[in-house]
Amino acid sequence: MNNYKLIIFDFDGTLCATHEAILFCIKKAYETLDKTVPEHDFADATIREGLGMESTLKALSPNLSDAELQKLLDAYETIYLKEGEQKSAPFSKADEVLAELYAAGYILTVVSNKAIAAVNTALKHFALEKYISITVGDTKTLRKKPDPMAYNDFIKVKFPLINPREILMVGDTPADILFAQNIGADSCWAEYGYGDAKSCRALKPTYTIKHLTDILAILL
Repeated sequence: MNNYKLIIFDFDGTLCATHEAILFCIKKAYETLDKTVPEHDFADATIREGLGMESTLKALSPNLSDAELQKLLDAYETIYLKEGEQKSAPFSKADEVLAELYAAGYILTVVSNKAIAAVNTALKHFALEKYISITVGDTKTLRKKPDPMAYNDFIKVKFPLINPREILMVGDTPADILFAQNIGADSCWAEYGYGDAKSCRALKPTYTIKHLTDILAILL
């Protein structure tokens, strides 16, 4: 029997299949601003690092000024809010998994490097928000995973009596596994997601799941 009380889920590549939506919106943002679209494989690999969109765009276009980068980021976020959900979907049985864990008494949270507005909109659209106690997503001031700020400033404050050893972080990228390590929690690598397999395995996550439903065997 595990002693976990609180589960932190990543969003992209863990709860929701969004990779193609992200690629589409990046391409359209570059086209909207008449900029050269990054080569597909380079964009694909950069997204898989799970660093957040601002850092992703910096990696894709390191020569852009801060002002140009901000315009590109703003264009991406606007496009994603309008069109991203149409090209995204929860992973199979996500609703059932969250419902079972919620019914079992786990506190369920989401920490994402995705813009908070996009995460909240998607959770509502896919009828998953009713299971989630707190959602932390990218804002102008939030330091992104693997930095522990999302935990220290939001989750720890709301649930001060829960020890990090009673927390399990579920995510698909190195940023998620390192985030767990940085807050002193166990990690569960979502192998079905978008993170580079070699990099994720090298970080030695506590658990590995091949499908989202596999988390039930660990927790129930």
